[in-house]
Amino acid sequence: MDTINGLPAHPLLVHFVVVAVPVTALVAIAIAVWPRARIALGVFPSILALVTLIAVPITTSAGEALEKKVGSTPQLEQHTQLGDELILAVGPLFGLIALLQLLRYPFVTERIPLSDKTIGVVDAVVRVAVVAAAIASLVMVVLVGDSGARAVWGG
Repeated sequence: MDTINGLPAHPLLVHFVVVAVPVTALVAIAIAVWPRARIALGVFPSILALVTLIAVPITTSAGEALEKKVGSTPQLEQHTQLGDELILAVGPLFGLIALLQLLRYPFVTERIPLSDKTIGVVDAVVRVAVVAAAIASLVMVVLVGDSGARAVWGG
């Protein structure tokens, strides 16, 4: 997808990613540190993380198509490289959110041949990992956005 209604798709799609990644990260932190939020939000965090995960490579692909049209500069190369790496933060965030959500269902934890104490430890470790992945996603989206703005507007 190179264009949307005749306009380059990347600048249009990037606005979704710039909003979706921080929202997903903040929701992830909320469900990791506040167990009631995990119950109250149900499957919403997993769906949000999946939509965000799908949007990242679509936006990256549109950016690469735009780069071919406008030509490359060192700043644009840096932006492209960071954009390609964003999936490395958003992918694990999705997986960890899904795992954290699965751990709240008794029909899942009852099938795991581990004690309740061990499952509690696994839950705590996954929560810490969710927060770490959320922070990594936030940092990466800021770095990608900053490098993109510098590539377009200079500075």
